[in-house]
Amino acid sequence: MADSLTYRYGRIVYAYLANSKTHKRELHPAVILSDNDEIIQPEKFDPRKSPKDNSVRAIGVSTKYKTYSTAYVRLPFSADGRTSTRLKEDCGAIIGWYHRLVIPDDAIGFGGDVPAATMQRIDDVIRKEICAKFNKEYETLSEIFDELLDD
Repeated sequence: MADSLTYRYGRIVYAYLANSKTHKRELHPAVILSDNDEIIQPEKFDPRKSPKDNSVRAIGVSTKYKTYSTAYVRLPFSADGRTSTRLKEDCGAIIGWYHRLVIPDDAIGFGGDVPAATMQRIDDVIRKEICAKFNKEYETLSEIFDELLDD
């Protein structure tokens, strides 16, 4: 089993995210979208050697996913939290609700991991949405987020 305190692709973290409707910051789960090779664990990050903050890209998760006008991908959950995600309520990753989280500062807690098949669905829906929006093909999700989040 992977270390429970590591940042990795598909990992759920808890952070205060700006609500896409009201822009008020509220505590939500978020799924890390950055590739593992792009993530520097906080204990290995040296700010003297990098001009940027140590951050990961993530997608916001909400129990109110059905009220959003954008696409979403439902995530596995169980009322007792005994699922890979450790989510206890029905919720979805909201396509278009992207964030850059500075680690470890912005992530105040860890959840579980989103299964690989669900992460592939999230990636596919993001890619389809962004390609349609910009009428451009992208090789990787990293390229997409570089453009979206001005990295």
